[in-house]
Amino acid sequence: MLRNRIFAWHRELQDVHHRLEKALKDARRAIRSGERAQSLKPELRDFCYTFCAALGSHHRSEDSDFFPALLHQLPELEPTITRLGREHEVLARLLADFQLSLDDPQSSPHQLFIQINDIKAAMKAHFGFEEGSLNQALHALESPESDKKRMFGDV
Repeated sequence: MLRNRIFAWHRELQDVHHRLEKALKDARRAIRSGERAQSLKPELRDFCYTFCAALGSHHRSEDSDFFPALLHQLPELEPTITRLGREHEVLARLLADFQLSLDDPQSSPHQLFIQINDIKAAMKAHFGFEEGSLNQALHALESPESDKKRMFGDV
């Protein structure tokens, strides 16, 4: 695999993670205000549906396309990929619970803030582990042009 393809995938992974982290930070700031949380619920609901869709799409793409291709090249990553898949499931549950709370008129700003903090902690740990473990794997795929294995098609 060519170095520029490895760099491009790694860069995109980091860019997506940073955009999602910023969006979550903005939502936390809105909820933290407390007295504004009830009036912000429609805005937070819209944010959550957009954010949840983006994060879900990102993880589904990894699970269905990137991880299988990576495992084909580096089967020794199976425990890492399994862990990342489980973390995707945990994040999906946390996001679904947050969506339900946003739709519940009885949910308090404090409850929403706790939930979004849980999402932030899980997301930060997941992104850190994923970037760290996959960065090494992507660099391990570098090989001379003559015997490279292409993961994402011709370069």
